[in-house]
Amino acid sequence: MGTIGVAGLSGCVIGVMADSRSGWHMWLRLVTAGLGVFMGSMVFFVFTFGYGNIAAGSWALISAMFAGLVLHLHIVHRMHRLELWYSAQRLVVLRGISLGGLAVSTIVSIYYAYLAVSTHQPVYPIRDSLMIAAVW
Repeated sequence: MGTIGVAGLSGCVIGVMADSRSGWHMWLRLVTAGLGVFMGSMVFFVFTFGYGNIAAGSWALISAMFAGLVLHLHIVHRMHRLELWYSAQRLVVLRGISLGGLAVSTIVSIYYAYLAVSTHQPVYPIRDSLMIAAVW
């Protein structure tokens, strides 16, 4: 029987999680979070300044910011510095902000999709497309 650790996890599970800081799972997380930052930033500039769709560009920028936060958390966790950067209370606050952002973005995406479908709005021109904004 393993010892009980953080959030009720057994000691053997914690040992597996500690080893995953340098494994391929961690590299996959770092790469996907980095891609989220890169793609969100690029889409922000393309949709905002290229196509003029401010809503889609704004949501892409917000997405890039959340991906940047995830990337930062993964980096400091991998370097064994998470406890130095964030207290348990601060992580709880970040979780709450993230869940709130998830709820708001889900509601807005559904609303954009509903408006686009109910008003029979086409995807093109991209400048006025709510469906493009619903995706981001």
